[in-house]
Amino acid sequence: MGPILIVDDEFGIVEALADFLQDEGYRTETAPNGRQALEKMALERPALVLLDYMMPVMNGPAVLESMKSDPLLRDVPVVLMSASPPKSWRHLPATAFLPKPFGLAQLIELVQRTVGPSRPL
Repeated sequence: MGPILIVDDEFGIVEALADFLQDEGYRTETAPNGRQALEKMALERPALVLLDYMMPVMNGPAVLESMKSDPLLRDVPVVLMSASPPKSWRHLPATAFLPKPFGLAQLIELVQRTVGPSRPL
């Protein structure tokens, strides 16, 4: 199974999510913006992408659009995370949505439902 790719420009969020998911037994990769996320996806197909909506360089909707046009990435599950009002992002073709702030129990339930239980690292 590929890593869970966490894409967010807020370093504290990325670090907290990566640490939590690693503690739960998942392998993670991180990217501070959409462009770097796509570069990482070109090297290794992720099992899941946790994608922030608003970021500099390349935002979440642009990443989703690029992924959907790529035959190798179009079926990778994407969880869109945002503090913006849901009406601004609910229409996007993501697998699931996590309004910020969210709880870790909510996150792990969504990850387990989407990619399955963790495997020993």
